Amino acid sequence: MSRIGLALGGGGTRGAFEIGAWKAFRELDIQFAAITGTSIGAINGALMLSCGFDRAIELWQDLQYEQCLTFSSQLELKSSDLLNLKNSDILAKEIFAQGGLDTGPLRELLLSYIDEKAVRANPVRFGLMTVQLNELRPAPLWIEDIPPGQLIDFIMASAHLPGLQPVEIGGKRYLDGGFAENVPVSMLRRQGFRHIVAVDLEPRVSVRCPWEDNTQMTLIHDRQDLGSLLDLDQDLIRRNQRLGYLDTMKAFDQLNGEFYTFSQADYTNLLSEFGADLLSGFEQAALAFELDRSQVYAADDFLAQVHALHQTARQQYEQKRQELQVESKVKAMASGTLRVLRMQPAMRLEFLAELTASLEQGKHPLKIPFKLFPNLNWTAKALQRLDTL
Repeated sequence: MSRIGLALGGGGTRGAFEIGAWKAFRELDIQFAAITGTSIGAINGALMLSCGFDRAIELWQDLQYEQCLTFSSQLELKSSDLLNLKNSDILAKEIFAQGGLDTGPLRELLLSYIDEKAVRANPVRFGLMTVQLNELRPAPLWIEDIPPGQLIDFIMASAHLPGLQPVEIGGKRYLDGGFAENVPVSMLRRQGFRHIVAVDLEPRVSVRCPWEDNTQMTLIHDRQDLGSLLDLDQDLIRRNQRLGYLDTMKAFDQLNGEFYTFSQADYTNLLSEFGADLLSGFEQAALAFELDRSQVYAADDFLAQVHALHQTARQQYEQKRQELQVESKVKAMASGTLRVLRMQPAMRLEFLAELTASLEQGKHPLKIPFKLFPNLNWTAKALQRLDTL
């Protein structure tokens, strides 16, 4: 079997997703010959090669901002997401007062978990991506390029986002590696790897792969937003760990599903009974109804839960018809003046289902503008089909 390289992407606290992927790698007994990382990916990569899985879980569990940043005064955040607009005044004052947020506590935390000697002794090579600010150029570094005793310094350099205090090593300043390559697959390719596993934390795939050689890429990526760059809400972190595990299992054909997760057998049965378009519609409806994505569903249970949520949403929709101004929206749509549909996803879906049924019965001489219902074009038909099961 060819050597496999792992590239871990940057994405702040969304990096919990990579811990879930690591759990799957362990279960699947996938061995890597080299690991590269950018920003949080560099941190997680070093954890994988030194402290072990249980210790990494311990680091992520109950992580607090005080373990990562020093604040000039006692902070009372209005949101667990540090970058939330509710925290903007507090954040601006801290950045101004300190000349950038002080990441000293994070450095000390990493020193207590990442054993540099273990990383250097590990037969799996470690590399990270950063940017040399003085020359504005990428600075990909393998472990042998990093002077002894400075691994944590360069990991901090890889994770240096704007707004943090400057990272200077040997008279040179560094910037987050994501400004060069958020998922550092190029480092692996230059070392001759032609089988690469890439974990991408961005909402849209950021991996650049304009390759014409025989490189095999296994992409692990969740098609939904994993949250903010700096959100330490523990429910979100646990959810992202679980999604990382499930998406990795999907990437290696152990599970299946577009947004939700099923066994291969259940997914095959759903495809056989409903076809790809309707099945996609069921999953889109589940998203609109905010069905939990962090578990593996049996086919019948999934359909039953979506149907139950549909019935609840339908009742709420009927109760709110006047508040939602349904009739005036239909008239505005017919006249072509409706440009934006301001409804919560579940209500918008029920509105679409009603319109679709009306059109089929010839009640409304209009076409549904697709732009008003992005990614929901099959959901109405899926809900109609659910009502007949």
